[in-house]
Amino acid sequence: MASADAAIGIPADGRQRGVAGRDMPDVLRVLLNGFVFVLLWNHVWLKDLSDRSMLAASEDGSLLTQVLFLGAGAAMAAAIHRIGVRHLHPLLTRPLVLCALWLGATALLSIEPSLSLRRLVLFAIAAMLSAGVLIVARSPRQLALTMAGSALVIVLGSYLAVALVPNLAIHSAFDVNSDPSHPGLWRGIFPQKNEAGAAMVILVIVGLYVATVASRLLGWAIVILAAGFLVASGSKTAILLLPVILAVTGLCQVLTGGFLRRLLLLGPVIGFSLISIGSVLAPPIQDAVGALLTDATFTGRSEIWQFAIDNIMIRPWRGWGIGAFWMTERTMYAGSEELTWVTTVDHAHNAYLDTALIGGLPFLALTVVAFVLAPVRDLQRVAGGMRLDAETMLFLRLWFLGLVSASFETVLYNGNNATCCMFMMAVFGLRLRTRYAVLAR
Repeated sequence: MASADAAIGIPADGRQRGVAGRDMPDVLRVLLNGFVFVLLWNHVWLKDLSDRSMLAASEDGSLLTQVLFLGAGAAMAAAIHRIGVRHLHPLLTRPLVLCALWLGATALLSIEPSLSLRRLVLFAIAAMLSAGVLIVARSPRQLALTMAGSALVIVLGSYLAVALVPNLAIHSAFDVNSDPSHPGLWRGIFPQKNEAGAAMVILVIVGLYVATVASRLLGWAIVILAAGFLVASGSKTAILLLPVILAVTGLCQVLTGGFLRRLLLLGPVIGFSLISIGSVLAPPIQDAVGALLTDATFTGRSEIWQFAIDNIMIRPWRGWGIGAFWMTERTMYAGSEELTWVTTVDHAHNAYLDTALIGGLPFLALTVVAFVLAPVRDLQRVAGGMRLDAETMLFLRLWFLGLVSASFETVLYNGNNATCCMFMMAVFGLRLRTRYAVLAR
């Protein structure tokens, strides 16, 4: 039983190296994990973008979001306690602990402490859910089938929304703050087409995992449905990144050496960072990007990036606090007297810049160590010199998705973001497998 049940990282009966635990019925495991995956992938269904009341920004957050996450968090905490909290002890690495401590300290030192503390609680719950699903799943097959069921709820729900309530599932010219290029693009049950696109990339990755571990028919059905919706969403970043993710992680099956894998995985991350942030900081890079791309501003992101960089340097050591900078009156804190369209956005469209805005440059350095460098080391500990098994490939693809998305979207330290949650699950999964991988062979 150990070989099959420990392939994710945790034995199903709750016992590992003398650690006592109690079992949970399969039906409870599946229901809890299924609900968590649906919640993490999307919890705001069929948002009416023509509702003018959305213009009245609120810092209090969504009551529905708070209730759903608190309920799921309580249920997951109970399940982890029953199975055994000590199964998560391998996650208490020095980089992850330092990131948590720094994040907490900067929340207390935030320009809006109450707001930052609420965002911190939401993120902490999302992180617990992302880790908890790995020890609640009894086996790789159960994890795959649970993810498959959740994926079908999301993708079929999106197709049904387009067919039955297109006014709530397709962008139109009546959307508040509508972009001229958005009308006609599908968003399904999601609030925005880019969120739909990112979720569909995740579902493609999930479908490939399901096809390998549980059912080829079911897995490839999810892949085809998600890929079709991805194209209809018109999410350029997601459409561009999916083939890069599949190609690079596929090559990791061929190039098994440590140096080659590091170069293969970190090279694109560095490259995307250079053409994004580098295009703002270095004029030669900006000129090169302009010569290669028709839109050297990356649909206006370059102006946002410059605004973010300017404000990072105002508070470079402690940042502004999680969730506190991109707020209605942030220009007062940022020392800007000029109101431009940039001050209406709610994130930097770059996870690394937003990380520095949250906790300063030291926090950015800690994040790179904990979430970029450490997972590569963990990957080599799990599968150095060998081909990757299905679970390791799932974690690798989701981790790489988060890193390459980070150059164009804010996918770190955002509990509301599906890519962020799956990225954390991948980081935790790779780490857990370094402790329990021997049981899976």
